[in-house]
Amino acid sequence: MLNLSGAVIRSIQQRADESPRIKITRRHSEELMRYSQEFGDLRAEVFSCRAQGMNELEVLAETHSVFMRCGGTASRFEVTWSDQKDHQKLSEFKPGWIVFTPASSSVRMIKKDKGDYRYMSVYVPPGTLAQLNDDKLDASHLALPPQAGPCSAELSRVLLAMKDEMDNPGPVGDLYRTTLAVQLLIRLVRSTCNLTLPPAKGGLPAWRLRRVLEMLEADLTAAPSVSQLACVAGLSPAHFCTAFKQSTGYSPHRYLLNRRVAYAKELMADRRLSLTEIALSCGFGSPSQFATTFRRIDGVTPSAYRRSS
Repeated sequence: MLNLSGAVIRSIQQRADESPRIKITRRHSEELMRYSQEFGDLRAEVFSCRAQGMNELEVLAETHSVFMRCGGTASRFEVTWSDQKDHQKLSEFKPGWIVFTPASSSVRMIKKDKGDYRYMSVYVPPGTLAQLNDDKLDASHLALPPQAGPCSAELSRVLLAMKDEMDNPGPVGDLYRTTLAVQLLIRLVRSTCNLTLPPAKGGLPAWRLRRVLEMLEADLTAAPSVSQLACVAGLSPAHFCTAFKQSTGYSPHRYLLNRRVAYAKELMADRRLSLTEIALSCGFGSPSQFATTFRRIDGVTPSAYRRSS
């Protein structure tokens, strides 16, 4: 039993979604508002909720599901997938961060909220990935593992564009929504920082990789040594470096730089922040180091990227 002293506690609210393939169970929080929209074969929903203290959300869906926090930062965030087999714990869960759950898996999120908050969910039927098939990709061989935390700036943009269309629909809506659905499918496949193809033979097992990524994502301004990361993975530094690159396609240092740049892109949406403030917030030692790294990874300078976004 959760200790909810001082919190507004509601009785368990359990319901089946309009689609019988989706079941949502909410505990100790109040749903204030909910609206949905079809995006081609995908379905998106926006929820507005209220909670004071620890609360839970459980979802069982036959589709892949993407949950994005839209407002209010939660603390003491824990997420468990598929009967305790996969587990992740974060000290906080911020707007723009996501939880991805593969099809036919259950997910349980426990978190601490204060007051009103919003989140968005998108349900993706596995068969829709076949739209991306070509001579280099067979969607039937994709393995999209459960993940929680920051997502790529590109994936975040598509999700926010979907939410904006729901809040402020415009002309040629059907075509625009179908286009956004295809973009989301592409980003789910290509956002390798969050959703990856099966690791190459000899790479890190999923549980070891998850431990290492949790350490890297916990504080992007920190720079754990290879020895520290290898210790978390339970491997020698040499073995760890080889296995990590086989699993992610990057060295630990390059992976961290990629995540810093992705986080910087998210911060650039706030025009009140200067590029110097963003550079320091993302763990770069100076604006010049930030600009050099950003250009090497993204192909443009931070100022040029901000002007175009």
